[in-house]
Amino acid sequence: MRTEDKGKEYGSTIKSGKLRWFVRETGSKESRRGTIVFVHGAPTQSFSYRTVMSELSDAGFHCFAPDWIGFGFSDKPQPGYGFNYTEKEYHEAFDKLLEVLEVKSPFFLVVQGFLVGSYGLTWALKNPSKVEKLAILNSPLTVSSPVPGLFKQLRIPLFGEFTCQNAILAERFIEGGSPYVLKNE
Repeated sequence: MRTEDKGKEYGSTIKSGKLRWFVRETGSKESRRGTIVFVHGAPTQSFSYRTVMSELSDAGFHCFAPDWIGFGFSDKPQPGYGFNYTEKEYHEAFDKLLEVLEVKSPFFLVVQGFLVGSYGLTWALKNPSKVEKLAILNSPLTVSSPVPGLFKQLRIPLFGEFTCQNAILAERFIEGGSPYVLKNE
């Protein structure tokens, strides 16, 4: 197995509109305790939720954890070609995904992290009738919430672009944002 495919065996690709999402799923639609949808922040992916999803499905929940568009094993379209990575587009894409997954409202939503994780939070605020309970993990609550140092650096002209284009710096950035390390076997 190629290193870049590690963790892919724990989920599947779901087509939603023009986009392909990678989604991890545990439990069944008949789960007696309801559905939980986990959304990650940047620079992580749904892999972070695999252990807790397994435990919660054993406790009677049906769990989903998608990789946001642009992250993990989901599509990474070029901006300007059908997806521009705006909050509105993430919300619309998330709505379509929930429909394809047949997630019944209201459901439990777990949001984590900065950037795209906060889009899960703003989606919940705009869709209160769809969310039974909301768990917020390490996400900013307001626009004025402080941004972690690594993310502040991405706003520096030229430095941010250089960091994103430099494979070694990008790898160090990602390692700094997640406690999980995939080992080469």
